[in-house]
Amino acid sequence: MRKIVPVFSRKLSHVCSLKPYKETKWMMPNGNPIGAYVYNCVADQKVPVILNDPNIATWYSCGPTVYDSAHLGHASCYVKIDILQRILKEFFKIKLVTAMGVTDIDDKIIKKAKETKSDFRTIAKQYEHEFWLDMASLNIEKPLIVVRVSDHVNTIETFIQKIIESGMAYVTKDGSVYFDTVKYNAYGKLQKMQDAGEPADQYKRNKMDFTLWKAHKPGEPSWKASWGEGRPGWHIECSAMVSKFFGSQLDFHAGGIDLQFPHHENEEAQSCSFHNTRQWANYWIHIGHLQLKGDNKMSKSLKNTVSIPQMLSQHSADTFRMACLMSNYRYPMEYSDELMKTAESVLHKFKFFLKDAYNYVNNNATENGDYKYQLLDSLQNVEELNLKVLRSDFDTASCINNLLNLVIKTNRLMKLENSEFYPIPVLLIAEYITNVLTKFGLKLQESSDNEVPNNLIDTLVEFRHTVRLNALNRKDKELLSACDIVRDQMKAIKVQINDSEKTPSWVLK
Repeated sequence: MRKIVPVFSRKLSHVCSLKPYKETKWMMPNGNPIGAYVYNCVADQKVPVILNDPNIATWYSCGPTVYDSAHLGHASCYVKIDILQRILKEFFKIKLVTAMGVTDIDDKIIKKAKETKSDFRTIAKQYEHEFWLDMASLNIEKPLIVVRVSDHVNTIETFIQKIIESGMAYVTKDGSVYFDTVKYNAYGKLQKMQDAGEPADQYKRNKMDFTLWKAHKPGEPSWKASWGEGRPGWHIECSAMVSKFFGSQLDFHAGGIDLQFPHHENEEAQSCSFHNTRQWANYWIHIGHLQLKGDNKMSKSLKNTVSIPQMLSQHSADTFRMACLMSNYRYPMEYSDELMKTAESVLHKFKFFLKDAYNYVNNNATENGDYKYQLLDSLQNVEELNLKVLRSDFDTASCINNLLNLVIKTNRLMKLENSEFYPIPVLLIAEYITNVLTKFGLKLQESSDNEVPNNLIDTLVEFRHTVRLNALNRKDKELLSACDIVRDQMKAIKVQINDSEKTPSWVLK
């Protein structure tokens, strides 16, 4: 028997003539807890992650509707999904089977094809190809399984047919098929609402009923089905394709928060009806919107989008990923110059630390190395604390903050004058920080578009450092000002210098 977790939700009043929402409960899966907790919108609280197999999990993400270029709002969603998946794989050692659906049949694609006098398949292929290039430029791992609607129309037709036969869907006079929400008592459980259904038409029985199959319209692509010619509706495609690969139970289902209702709500309803189960997806992962300062979410309809290449012309993929890591995946993230400067500053702090640690270990100290147990204890505490916060709904922001605190403590030791030499704890901390950041998907590589050789930059930075120390000793303001000018001009070629009384360091922005 599966345990039932009650839903703590407020009751909503409905002005429409709809059946009242019946409070539904999240069902705790049978299986093996992995020691992590994730927020579940049905339970409205963090719930334990329990897998049928302790080492294997299935994950489906709603992919793009390929009628136009992806923008930064899409990028933030998929970068955050990529981070969550990496945490499960790298930190929790879960073998994650990932899938993503690509909507290549849709009203918007058909409209774009008509406007450009192209075939809808040409439009879909063009923008899907561009999408994967954008995702690769952001270091997002491609799903193991990519499913396209056009390749699975027969699967979708069979899926719809079974729902019709179960009595949970009905065929209309024009050959469309609708899901009958009145017959599904748990409808509304993901968002606890039922008053925002699709627009009514002459064939629908209830406002909340949604399309499984759209009847054929002249000039639009269509396929023949036993009940009439047409094409799949938007919501049914994910359910049918996921069920084909993952069966009647899905561990994780992810997408933007705007998909929670009606898309994910409808997926859950039709999938539970098809499989005759009370719970299809065990864990719904919803990513908060990316917003522009003073604006609503970034979207094509609001004409406030920033393209992915546009962002990457100003900032690195690592900088954008750091901004995502510093935010909570479930809440909105405000995209601004301030956010990106902060993310870049944090990224530089880590890069400078790693270079300084290397310089510290490879300096000309004559004393023998020793352990610094207090620093080793700090490392162990951070390791344990980071696992704890990541197990609590993927709290990457706290993890980054813990790493920064560890950097501060280590920097204090490395910069002490006439201190003992502690290469072992410094190396272990540098290795740990590198390991965590790369597991999050940061490359930590220097920019490849900088044409100045590294050894030349080393020479210039060392020379400036010597001049600057002499100027400080002599309190020569004019020479110090000249050193500042050199530092600022180096920024123009994306070289960020970190001044230190001992050994200077630099990174490429």
